[in-house]
Amino acid sequence: MKRLAEKEDEYKISWIKRFMEYESLIPGFHEEEAADPEAVLKKYGFPLTVQEISFYSLREGERMMRPVFPGSAAQKYADFMNAKIGYRDALKEAGIPSHPAMQKWHRRQRGRCMAELGARTDALVHIPFTLELSDGCSVGCSFCGLNAGKLKSLFRFTDENAALFRSALTGVKELIGDAAGQGTMYFASEPMDNPDYESFLKIYREVFHTTPQITTAAAMRNPERMHRLLKEINEEGTTVYRFSVLSEALAQQIFAEFTPEELVYTELLPQYKEAPGSAFANSGRMAEANGIYDNTISCVTGFVVNFANRTVRLTSPTSSSPKYPTGEIILGRESFADADNLIEVMRKMISTYMSNIISPLDRVQLRQNLTWNIGNNEVIVQNNKGVRFTIKSGDQTDFYRNLMTLLSSGYHTKREIVAELIKGYDQPVMTHTFHYCINRLWELGILELESGKI
Repeated sequence: MKRLAEKEDEYKISWIKRFMEYESLIPGFHEEEAADPEAVLKKYGFPLTVQEISFYSLREGERMMRPVFPGSAAQKYADFMNAKIGYRDALKEAGIPSHPAMQKWHRRQRGRCMAELGARTDALVHIPFTLELSDGCSVGCSFCGLNAGKLKSLFRFTDENAALFRSALTGVKELIGDAAGQGTMYFASEPMDNPDYESFLKIYREVFHTTPQITTAAAMRNPERMHRLLKEINEEGTTVYRFSVLSEALAQQIFAEFTPEELVYTELLPQYKEAPGSAFANSGRMAEANGIYDNTISCVTGFVVNFANRTVRLTSPTSSSPKYPTGEIILGRESFADADNLIEVMRKMISTYMSNIISPLDRVQLRQNLTWNIGNNEVIVQNNKGVRFTIKSGDQTDFYRNLMTLLSSGYHTKREIVAELIKGYDQPVMTHTFHYCINRLWELGILELESGKI
C-alpha cells in the first residue's frame, strides 16, 4: 500500500495535525487562537504560519478539509487527510472475503448497514476477521461502545500458544483469503493489556504481510513500548494507530512524551466530555448510562476469535437498541479446542448463518425505514439518512411496481408474493424469474426476514 504522506512532507503535516489536536482536545484553545492566531502559534511553539492552519469550514457532503491558501502546507495536510479516507476505503475492498458464500453474505451486510444506519456507515470497514489476545479489558472506559468486561485472562506467548496462533491464522487465511489480514488484534479488549502483543504481531505479519491497526487507551502505561511500535508504523507510513485520550491531563502527557512527527500516523481521539471535539457513540456502556440507543462502533462483519478463552463468534454491526445494546448482531458463538477445530467451527457457521437465498416459505418485506418510487426505468429505494439504492427496471415497470407494493405491505412468504405476481400476466411465466428478482433485492440488503435471518 502507498504511503499516506511523503517523507519530506511529514514534518509540516505533523505540526498542523498537532495544532488540530490542541483544538479538539484542549478546552479554550480555539477561542484563544481565534482572538490572536499569530500570538497563539508563538506561545505554544508551533513552527507554522497562520496560512498553514487556515481551513474553510466543511460544507455538507464534503469529506476533506479545504485550505484557504492551497499553495501552503495546509494543502499537504488536506491531501494527507484525504489519503487517510482513501486508506479506509481501500481496507473495505481488501476486506471482502474470497469464500463464495461468505463473500455474498458480507456484501449483503454492508448493504443492510447502509439501509439501517445511513451514510455514517462510511466509517465502518466491515473487517471479516479479527482476534483478541485477552478476555476482557483492564481500562474500563465509561463510554465503551462494546461494553467490554473486566480483564479476566491473557493469551501469553508460549511455544504451544505460538503454534496455535500461527496455525489458526494460516487456516483462516486459507478459508477466507487475504481479507483475513485486514483485521486487528483487539476488539472488545485493550491491545496493550497483553505483554506479548509484539511477539504475536511478528507472526501476524509473517502470515498476512500486513500490520494491524491499534486503538489503545493505555498509551502512557508504557511509553517506551509505544515509542517502539510507533517507530515501526512510521517507517511503513501505511497504517494508522489511535490513542483514546481520556482526560486533558492525559492529552498534555501525550504531547510532552511524543513529538508531532512521532504521532503523524496516530490519531488522538478526544474521549472526555470537556474536550471540544468529544463525541461518544450511543451504544454499549454509554447507551446503558443515558438510555439512548442509536449507534455502533463495531467494524466487524465476520469472525471474532478470542484466543484467551478459545471462543469464536460471528457478528455484524447494527444500530444499538435494547435488543442489540452493543450495536452488533451476534449470530453465533462457539468454543474451539485447536486450530483445526477453529476452522471446522467457522465452516459450520458459514454453512449455518450465511444462506444467501430466501426460501419459498421465508416471510419477507422491504425494510420498514425504506421508501421507494419508480421512474426513468429504475426503482429508487431510499432511507431518510441520505442513502439510495437504484434498481434498473427497464421495460418491466409494472412488474416492479407490483413487487415493491407487495414487499411494502407487510410480511408475506416469497411463494405468496410470486403467486400474486403471476396473476398479472396473461401468458405462462417461469416462476424462477420472480424468485430470482426477490433474491436479488435480498442480496442488496434492503429486505428483512421475519425470522431475523440477516
